[in-house]
Amino acid sequence: MNRFAYRASLLITVIGLLVAVQPAHAGQKPLPYTNVRRLADQVTVAKLSNGLTIIVQENHAAPVATVRCFVKNTGSAFEGKNLGAGVSHVLEHVVSGGTTTHRDEKEIQRIINQFGGATNAFTSTDMTVFYIDCPAKNATTAIELVADAMQHVAFKPAEFERELKVVRRELADNEVNRGRALAKLVQDTVYTTHPARYPVIGYLDILNRTTNQTIIDFYHSRYVPENQVFVVVGDVDAKQVLDQVAKQFAGTPRGQETYVPFEKEPEQLSPRESVREMDGATYDLALVWPTVKLSNPDLYALDVAAYILGEGESSRLVERLRNQQRLVMYVGAMSDTPHYVNGMFGVMAVCPPETWQKASDAALTEVYRLRDELVGPAELAKAKKQKAAELVLGRQTVQQAADGLGRNYIGTADPLFDKTYVEGIQKVTAEQVRDVARRYFVPERLNRIIITPPGGTPKPAATAQNESEGKIRLVRLPNGLRVLLKRDSRLPLVNMQAFVLGGSLADDEKTAGRASLVAAMLDRGAKNHSAEQIADYFDSIGAQMSMGAGRFTVFGSLTTLRSDFPAAAALFAECFTRPAFPESEFAKIQQLGLRAVAARANSPQEVVNEFFCDSLPADSPYHVIQGGKPATLKALTADDLRAYHARYFVPNNMVVAVFGDIDPEKALALVEKQFGGLRANPNFQPPAFNRPNTIEKTIVRHKTIGQDTGIIRFGYPTASIFDKKDYAAMTLLDAIISGYNSPSGWLFEELRGAGLVYAVDAAQMTGPVPGYFIVVAQTQPSKIDEVVSRIEKNIDRAKAGKITKDEFHTAAQMVVALHAQEDTTMAEQARQAAVDELYGLGYDYRKTFDARIQAVSLDDVVAAARKYLGNHVLVTGSPAKN
Repeated sequence: MNRFAYRASLLITVIGLLVAVQPAHAGQKPLPYTNVRRLADQVTVAKLSNGLTIIVQENHAAPVATVRCFVKNTGSAFEGKNLGAGVSHVLEHVVSGGTTTHRDEKEIQRIINQFGGATNAFTSTDMTVFYIDCPAKNATTAIELVADAMQHVAFKPAEFERELKVVRRELADNEVNRGRALAKLVQDTVYTTHPARYPVIGYLDILNRTTNQTIIDFYHSRYVPENQVFVVVGDVDAKQVLDQVAKQFAGTPRGQETYVPFEKEPEQLSPRESVREMDGATYDLALVWPTVKLSNPDLYALDVAAYILGEGESSRLVERLRNQQRLVMYVGAMSDTPHYVNGMFGVMAVCPPETWQKASDAALTEVYRLRDELVGPAELAKAKKQKAAELVLGRQTVQQAADGLGRNYIGTADPLFDKTYVEGIQKVTAEQVRDVARRYFVPERLNRIIITPPGGTPKPAATAQNESEGKIRLVRLPNGLRVLLKRDSRLPLVNMQAFVLGGSLADDEKTAGRASLVAAMLDRGAKNHSAEQIADYFDSIGAQMSMGAGRFTVFGSLTTLRSDFPAAAALFAECFTRPAFPESEFAKIQQLGLRAVAARANSPQEVVNEFFCDSLPADSPYHVIQGGKPATLKALTADDLRAYHARYFVPNNMVVAVFGDIDPEKALALVEKQFGGLRANPNFQPPAFNRPNTIEKTIVRHKTIGQDTGIIRFGYPTASIFDKKDYAAMTLLDAIISGYNSPSGWLFEELRGAGLVYAVDAAQMTGPVPGYFIVVAQTQPSKIDEVVSRIEKNIDRAKAGKITKDEFHTAAQMVVALHAQEDTTMAEQARQAAVDELYGLGYDYRKTFDARIQAVSLDDVVAAARKYLGNHVLVTGSPAKN
């Protein structure tokens, strides 16, 4: 299935509370249904007489909903005479939130803000999708808004020109993005005549020759009912939703049938290679073979082959190329089988310059082994179990469920095709895997695509139920360990998380990266299991297990099927509490860490972020770059990691959370068995939270970077999460200035509206230690000074108190509504509860969020702006100093 599709997406997210909206077709009778089908999993599929398809899935687990419209016969491969212009992508920008014949864009944004919605859109090669996520009680309003956009866009010239500026800038920025460049080059190499070769975003020169009227005509010809699949998932009534959607489309007749002819891609007869040099320090490699469409039964064996090769830590490519031979920093495999064109099978890798050629050869060896050897029963069973787990894990949220229903219907006419797909996977035999490998993985149809550093061009080669949810329960074990338990049986999954206080907070300039290496080593060998045994076990049950380090914590997370939880939890606990830190694995992880640091040079954002951290006060934990630096990583030893673990991984500095389909008493007994034997350290002193973040005098610095783009980053000292009133006030100020975790607010409206930036945002980079209120932007190098000036003008505007009451109240509603829609999965809820308990806020601190925000006044926001938005750090990055 599709795991390599390149999407160009515009994310326009806005949030708020309930308002009344008059339906666009009040008084008209709903269209009759020509077909209504009730399927499994509370899914209903209906067809209107005008051709519109409606899919509804009732999910009463939480009071949320998502409303989506999938527009087929759009996307870069379906643009007909407009191929290469990216008209589908332009329309995504113009239609999403744009003025309609019923209301202007500001009114649309106000409505969505007030009812607490998040609206997004994206385009791929074969569809455009628009959606609003919202509280379930507002689904009717969201349906009306999405339906309005699908039928009645007004195409105001000013909005058109503004969005075209953004698209043109996006086209320019894509040219310095290695991931997108690689995807584009893969498409262009594998497909020589089929329209699938065209990038979603199009080409600038073709776009510049395309008139606005051409784009408008494309909307009227393709945005017709028979091309649209309207999907609603959430806490809704299916019959009511069907009637509401039908009512909104009652005035729209069936359009002309859309037929997009495709030129058949000729069979590849000889190997191909494409190379592009780009600024950066690594070789990004793709080895790709053409395969089959979604309708071909070979897709099942091909997908199993991809999982055997590259899914999980114990997969062949990861174990041999990364862990044993240390040839790559990343390696994976994919099988992409679209519904409209023969797809591809590929191996992707990121390699250091000195090993890329060996990595390429070694990857080919592993792929070709599938042709020569039968896959063993254990490996085959593991891949099938992973697929079964993937189906459940991939439908936890209403958004995931809706996305799957829509894509499945467009590709197969069966919204529940995922179940058929997994059944097909379970029937795959080792002989079938070998057979597809012999027929498709042949040297004469190999495509090798490489992104190299400057001057690195190689020489030519010789050759997703019912909800049952309880409250969170806190238990403190005799050794001081805090255990959080919550029953949530909506899905047969269990999530276990373990946190210790530490992270980069316990590091300094000399030990930067230590916490990251500790986290990376936790599953690389434990008291009774080797790294290979650990990876193989978790892969064999399809579990998601990871270890990580943040600025303030080191943590582990395990999500597994209920039936596998006891054994999986035992091994997870062994990794977290009794790691072995073997020297051989340490050398591998240290080298991977060094390569990851070197790869920062590929990203202008990461280069400037590191420069920003370097510019902060040395005694601030935000000065310590997470992941470390070459000198600090090279100086660290396995003994250093053992000492860190011995000091901080003590039960009186630890929280364990178990959420999911559990019997709480049995889960507690399991935690007691696995963690209760840990010895408390009565003399343990946690890292201090009371750290200064004062900037005595504004610091302005510039970094010369290799990429042709401009990066701006401000940092103003701000409150910690313990300064509850000021933190809440700064949260509202963030929403006013830049939206709350979404692109809106003063900066977005001014800078994006003027076409000056591709991205701009503000956020609080803070925690238990006072941090920084940051503002970031990406622009053209020549526009850095103007963008900096405009950002500073908006900061001064806030300090001057030029915030209207309407802006303040909208921000407060926005923040409360969006926050209510966060942390909806059990893993997210477990993480938040564990972290809040670890910090000393209490596991149920999240419940007080609304009250804390609602207690803030407009005067409090202005006072916070004046208190914190003073001396600051400003760093910029561009090819030449501005």
